[in-house]
This record gives sequence, structure tokens and C-alpha cells, in this order.
Amino acid sequence: MHNKTYPGWLFFFRVNMAGFALLHFLAIQPDFDMLYSYKGYIYPDIMDTATDHFSPTLVSLQHYVGVPYDTLLLLCRIAYPLALVCLILGFCTRLSAVLSLFLQLLLLKSIHLFEYGVDGYTTIALFYCCIFPVGYIYSIDNRLRKFIITPPYAHWLFLLKAHLCIAYFFSGFDKVIGGTWRNGEALWKTVHSHNYYSLFSLDFLANTPFFLLAGWGTIILEMGYFVGMNSRKVRMWWLGAIVCLHLFIALFMGLFFFSAMMILLNLCAYYTPYIDPERFRKR
Repeated sequence: MHNKTYPGWLFFFRVNMAGFALLHFLAIQPDFDMLYSYKGYIYPDIMDTATDHFSPTLVSLQHYVGVPYDTLLLLCRIAYPLALVCLILGFCTRLSAVLSLFLQLLLLKSIHLFEYGVDGYTTIALFYCCIFPVGYIYSIDNRLRKFIITPPYAHWLFLLKAHLCIAYFFSGFDKVIGGTWRNGEALWKTVHSHNYYSLFSLDFLANTPFFLLAGWGTIILEMGYFVGMNSRKVRMWWLGAIVCLHLFIALFMGLFFFSAMMILLNLCAYYTPYIDPERFRKR
């Protein structure tokens, strides 16, 4: 695995982050009214009382724009996927990214009691789409310019890698300072608290060192992420192990969207930048 990088990862990042956000939004459509409307689990104005009142919500925004809540909700429900489609295609890329980020935060903060890890990472990914030059390669914007611009991308790739390295290190550090991950108890509890999502039971491994070894393996993978992922010799092996870790989380904890997001971010940072498009075309 060589260390030369190529700008094609920007295209991969744009399409996959926007596509992921779109799929995630479409996945909640059967429950959309139950989450956002006044016929749902919690009235929107009651939900709004528990916000930080810093980020805008649908309830707070309706007072400024003078639009009824249901109308505003319908507009956002249509505008958000349209903005994401434009971002995928690379049409008015920067504007589409900013609009997507604003609408994602607006919809997310309006039901903040239901948010979890994947929502935060989606916000981060869309924010990076706003500041990264993701529209400068394989996009409608680039077609309309009628000439190809090779954007400076090395420092943006460094930022993405640094973000992942810090996130994984402190995730592993949080695990190692407690006793439950070091003796396998945390992994046992985690798997069994979500056992209804598992493909099959792991109870037959109860009297084996599997959970102890898996706990330590997770700690080593996360705390050693920086060294492993930035080493030419072991990068692909470490990346494969990280992907397997998130596949395990998806299959045995039911966190499908979270796992998919983390796998995509890892591929964006440590796989696609090293794909030579010329060699790919020759093959």
C-alpha cells in the first residue's frame, strides 16, 4: 500500500455522506408523524422546552417565519431530501451542503430526545461537505465550469484523519479506564441488552475467553488506531479489523446506521485516497 493520495476520495465522501443522510432520512418516514407531528409520542412544543435554545427548532423557527408548524414541517420534509440529492449530484454543491446541514440540524434538534451517535456523525459529515472542496471533482458544477480544477485536498484529508484518530483513541481510552471492558463484562452486557437484534445467540461462548479477548481487542484497535492506520505495512489489516468491528456492532447490537457511517468514514479516510484512478481505468 503506497502513501500517494488522489483527490477521488472527495467524490466518494460527497456521494456517500449525502447518500447516507438521505437513506437515514427515508428510513424514518414510516414513523415521521409519530416523531414530529402533534399526533406523535411527544408534543413538539413540549419537546422544545427541553432544548438548549441555541440551535433552532421547528417550533422556534415558526415564530420567526410566521408559517404554521405543519406547513413548515412539510417544507422541511421536502427540502431536506432535495438538498441531499443536489449534493450527491454536485449541483450548487456548497449551497446544497449548507442547506442540507441546516435542515438536518433543524430536524434533529426538533426531536433531540430521540437522537443518538449516528446523528452527531451525520452532522459532522455534512459540515465537512460544507468546507471540503467536494464539488470540484466528478460533479455537475465541474461540468458547468467546462474545465477541471484539481483542488488542494491534502490538508482536508489530514483533518478527516485527525478527527477519526482522536475519536477512536478517546473511545478506547474511555473503555480501558473502566474495569468492565477489561474483563469482558461490558461486551457481554452490551450484546445481551440488544440480543433481539442478533443473528444468533452468543451464549455458547459464555465459558470461553471470547468476551475478555474481544474487549481487549476493541481497546487495542481503538487506542492503536493512529499507529495502525498510518502505517503502510499494517494499514489494510487495521482497516479490515475496524470494518469487522463495526460489522459486529451492526449484526449483534442492531446499530446498522451507526456502523455503516463509521465504515464509510474509515473508507473515505484510509482507503479511497490511495486508489489510483488511472490504474483502476486500465484494469
